Amino acid sequence: MSELDFLLKKKKKSENNEIEDKNGNNLEFRDDTKNESENKNEKEEDKIENEMLKYIEKDPKIGVWSYPAYLVLQYLYHTVPGFRVSRTAKEALEKGLKEMYPSLFDIAEKITKEKIKGQ
Repeated sequence: MSELDFLLKKKKKSENNEIEDKNGNNLEFRDDTKNESENKNEKEEDKIENEMLKYIEKDPKIGVWSYPAYLVLQYLYHTVPGFRVSRTAKEALEKGLKEMYPSLFDIAEKITKEKIKGQ
C-alpha cells in the first residue's frame, strides 16, 4: 500500500469484475460496492479538504534543511544572472509533491484557486 493510499485509508481494488466457476469459466458479477466506494472516497476528500482549509489563512512559508539542495541553489544563485532561489525552490517542491501525492495536491490546488478567486 502506498503512502497516499494509507493517508486516504483506501485499499487498492481489482479492476477485474470477473470470477471463475469450478470449471474455470469466467462469470461476470455485479459490483454493488462501487457507489458505496465512490461515496466513501468523496467523504475522505471532503475530510481532507476541511483539514486543509484550517491552514489556508496562515503564512505559507516552509523551512527545509538540506545541504545538497542548499548548495545547488547557492551555486545557481551566484552563477546564473537573475536566478531566483525562492521561485526555484517553490517549483521543485510543488513538482515533487504533485508527483508523490497527486490526489492531495489536486485538492490543495482546488482550494488555492477558490481562495484566490474569492479575493
